[in-house]
Amino acid sequence: MKAECLRRSCRGFVVLLFLLSVLLSAAPDAFAQAPRLPKVAASASHGLIVLPSGVVKVFGRNERGQLGLGAIDDPKYSDELIDLPGVYDAVDGAAAGDSSYVLRADGTVLAWGENHAGQLGLGTPGVLPKSWEVIKPVPVPTPVPGLAGVRQLATDGLSVIALLADGTVRAWGACGNWKLDGVPGSGRDEPFRVPFPAAVTGLTGVKAVSAGSRFALALMNDGTVKAWGSNKFGQIGDEVISRSAVPVTIAGLDNVVAVSAGLGYAMALRRDGTVRVWGDGGDVELLYNFAGTRDPSIHKGDQWTARPFAIPGLRDVVAISAGASNIALLANGTVRAWGYNGFCSMGLGRCTEYPRGLQTPRVSSIAAIATGLNRTYFVRRDGVVTAAGTHRYSRYQLFQVPTVILTREQAAQPAPPRAQGGL
Repeated sequence: MKAECLRRSCRGFVVLLFLLSVLLSAAPDAFAQAPRLPKVAASASHGLIVLPSGVVKVFGRNERGQLGLGAIDDPKYSDELIDLPGVYDAVDGAAAGDSSYVLRADGTVLAWGENHAGQLGLGTPGVLPKSWEVIKPVPVPTPVPGLAGVRQLATDGLSVIALLADGTVRAWGACGNWKLDGVPGSGRDEPFRVPFPAAVTGLTGVKAVSAGSRFALALMNDGTVKAWGSNKFGQIGDEVISRSAVPVTIAGLDNVVAVSAGLGYAMALRRDGTVRVWGDGGDVELLYNFAGTRDPSIHKGDQWTARPFAIPGLRDVVAISAGASNIALLANGTVRAWGYNGFCSMGLGRCTEYPRGLQTPRVSSIAAIATGLNRTYFVRRDGVVTAAGTHRYSRYQLFQVPTVILTREQAAQPAPPRAQGGL
């Protein structure tokens, strides 16, 4: 059973973004502000770091042009951080699968990399591709047409969601089974490709978004949470339905300040510093996605619940990020972790696959966190970025303890003189 669950988790996470990440700088009323500290977004095999100056560093694999350097598979891979050419006004980013995204200071978006599902959003509005039509990767950062006023991006590698300044949400990619305004046939059972941004039907008043594996979360202005998409493990908060094409409110959640979606499960951070989890526990015996918590709502003989419940002993939390290793940042700058650690991504100095209960990574003075399939990223208060785990599907460059990948000097790199945003 354990091996089966691990294989299922790995397959799903390879598809994810997991963005994979929860990035901490608060968005203003208009567009996202330039970050005070570096922001990290990473997939299983590549990533990007947005510097306070607006410069973007990229690293990892490049088979589908996901590094944005102008060529597919050239270079094939980079362990070193490389400046993304021509982009000097980035304020945030997202990465998942083999695709990359940058949010610019003016609220527009650049996209590049893999595009087979239309996940770059570069198609003609209103024109859907044929089922047999091949959409090629794009190795150069390219503006997403018709998309402006963006505050936040989230992706699972196949679909993308963008939160706009007016509190509405746009989606594109393999999300035709979501109900989308102006997309004929959207909302049906099987997903199809939507290669252009379209509004998620009926969703307004949104404060933040997160993308999981075939489902999404929206944190509302009133502190409640809505979800839509797959509900195989109760991840959209319903005990009965298998999916929902439109956002539905998750019962039992209020005073929420942050959300993070994972592979069939989700987390919510409440204003009081506690964390709620629900969806797939990961394993009937270990319940590693729930830090081993055996809440009465979990289905007997199974490992899922549609009812959010608290993880005991986890308090004073200021940020969360769902990945293979789940991470919670505490107010004192330390971190707690739980979940899968076979990639050493918890930063414990050991690679025990399923350490029981809450773990404490070897870090301190942390200001921001991000997770992916096989790595966890810790942004220190001085701007230094460390990583634990590996960003390849092997143990090459494996960091069992958090290791510096961006120095303080690199974090302070300015944009080129008289740079006007670049692309």
